[in-house]
Amino acid sequence: MTSDEPAASSLSPDEAFALVADETRLEILRTLSGTDELLAFSELFERSEYDDSSNFSYHLDKLEGHFISRTNEGYALRQAGRRVVEAVISGTMTEDPMVDRAPTDRPCPFCSAPIEVTYEQERVKMYCTECPGVGRQDEPREEFDTEVSTLGHISLPPAGVQGRTPTEMLNAAHVWSNLDLLGDSAGVCSRCSGTVERSVTVCEDHDDSEGVCDHCGRRYAVLFEVECATCPNSKTGIPIVCLLAETELLSFVTDHGGNPLMPETYDIGPGALANYEENVLSLDPFIAEITFTIEDEALTVTIDENVSVVDVERNRTSGPTC
Repeated sequence: MTSDEPAASSLSPDEAFALVADETRLEILRTLSGTDELLAFSELFERSEYDDSSNFSYHLDKLEGHFISRTNEGYALRQAGRRVVEAVISGTMTEDPMVDRAPTDRPCPFCSAPIEVTYEQERVKMYCTECPGVGRQDEPREEFDTEVSTLGHISLPPAGVQGRTPTEMLNAAHVWSNLDLLGDSAGVCSRCSGTVERSVTVCEDHDDSEGVCDHCGRRYAVLFEVECATCPNSKTGIPIVCLLAETELLSFVTDHGGNPLMPETYDIGPGALANYEENVLSLDPFIAEITFTIEDEALTVTIDENVSVVDVERNRTSGPTC
């Protein structure tokens, strides 16, 4: 078996976590992650600064097959082992920082007031103080009102907070999140590479005359979701959750100088795409039009119940709107 071939046996989740829940084994994985070369036993042992070669060999054997591979030339990290090291280094498994609510330089896509952010539980939460945002939600933290206006939240590992201002943290979160969304919306899970299904939930009694519907608590009637069929990865929110990878939408954004992965183009990229018009044409079967507007051009995407694009229309508007 070569290092690229899958192991013949499998581990239960409990067995997998038990194998890496050891300081020596984590040190072996970290050592291998720091080099692109195959390391012979003697070199790996020396770099790890361990003092008992027989015990070291025992730990190495436990990792072999699932987390590391061995050839005649030496040992190398497998993808599963690399994921463990990434999780530890990023702080996902070991750290839980918090950032109190603070203003950023980024404008709300609906009213242009500065976006405010907090960070906790690996999420950057976004708020607007001057408009309802995309909806209202209960906020359990005591320093906030029971119900607050929200612009949603985006994921960011703890490492993304370190050394960054609130604006820089929000920018990093947009890049990290959009990388995930590009994969998820293309049907491939950004976490496990499994199959992702897309769906919508519709508020049938929607009334947004006050900015946010009293029935569903959202600005928009249609809630979009991607969900992996293999792992717990799922996301809900605005249309880009399901549509960001669509060629027509990406082309529309880039034609106006926007780039989902470049924070400085936020206002003509993801920020602009958060402010759109929806028109539910039919509930059974579900058919809806989503219209995005950037500067003097509008893109209308017609979708069905599977969030498949059935029609696209691009037109000039009377003038710039964002």
